Amino acid sequence: MIYVIGLHHLEDLGPRLRELISRAEVLAGGKRHLALLASHPAEKILLSPLEKALGEIRKKKEARVVILTSGDPLFFGLGRRLLEEFPPEDLVFYPAPTAMQLAFARLRLSWEDARFISFHGRSPQNVHLEIAPYQKVAFFTDPQNTPSRIASYLLEKGISGKAFVCENLGLAEERIVGLPLEEVRGKRFSALNLMVLLKEAQPRRLLFGLPEEHYQHERGLITKAEVRAVVISALAPFPEATVWDLGAGSGAVGLELAGLAFRGQTFLVEKEASRVKLLRKNLFLTKLDNVEIIESSIKEALPSLPSPDLIFVGGGFGDLIEEASSFLRSLKKDTRLVATFVVFEHLLKALDFCQTLGFKTSFSALFLARGKVFPDGGRGLLSQNPVFILKAWRQR
Repeated sequence: MIYVIGLHHLEDLGPRLRELISRAEVLAGGKRHLALLASHPAEKILLSPLEKALGEIRKKKEARVVILTSGDPLFFGLGRRLLEEFPPEDLVFYPAPTAMQLAFARLRLSWEDARFISFHGRSPQNVHLEIAPYQKVAFFTDPQNTPSRIASYLLEKGISGKAFVCENLGLAEERIVGLPLEEVRGKRFSALNLMVLLKEAQPRRLLFGLPEEHYQHERGLITKAEVRAVVISALAPFPEATVWDLGAGSGAVGLELAGLAFRGQTFLVEKEASRVKLLRKNLFLTKLDNVEIIESSIKEALPSLPSPDLIFVGGGFGDLIEEASSFLRSLKKDTRLVATFVVFEHLLKALDFCQTLGFKTSFSALFLARGKVFPDGGRGLLSQNPVFILKAWRQR
């Protein structure tokens, strides 16, 4: 059996946990934890590097093993990795108060309505979107994602507030510094820290079908707002999706999908240099981190693109038809595709192609008229060209 015990100070432990530690045949932990039990006769395993330590624990799991961690191992801690490595029935967890619990206790703040983000081994990709609806946000930092770096990132995304950097919580060197977020940027703190941010809560709006004026585009070369709304609804985006926008043009559809699939990745493929230039400007305005622009034909880009969940084709469907085998190999078992056409014959070719590949398909036409005010003050409707919409999806 492996006992996993959250430990701040030995004197905080009750009799049951003290007994478990005293009877341990193998003790694993960080340097600080093992130093607290330097005189203990058990074999010691340092939990760094982690993979090596787990290998040693695996060899000793028939012995009485105690793993010492900080706080609650099942809250952004070692617990998840242990559950991947060992059967759940071989593990018993005894959590201590987490560093986050201590931080909010010191700040005298309730924490049930806070958002917790761990930067351990991850990039800050679109974190500003994740935290937008929350007034209280707490960050687990790491040596790369320091309070200073996190503050710089958030300020660039237009977020401000008051930050509390909590250093060495539960230790003799404990210190909490409260500063405007702007003043955290550029400052150094103890390596053992976390940061709590108090800010204005703002709704994270699901923006799509924005007016054409929102984007820079070549005259007429943009998917109309109403069409975008229908296309995106048909694709049914989700936060972790991998998205292709092929023949991206201004990028309006792809960028709106990227905002909805903010934990995933979106790839915008466009071969015309003038359009790519506008696309880059539009991307800059969105402040999204999960978008890659590929200046290339669809045919050339296909081999390097990761398997998509969602595909939008705004132009260049003929490249997919020519590269059918490469295209098919790229797909997931449940990839969804939506394409738009202004020529009915092009729709029919694409429809036949998707059906040949085993997609389920449907198609429709969107007839749009927009309000217009005439010179005499009268009002009427101005018809737009119809747009044909192909929906194709694979099913597991």
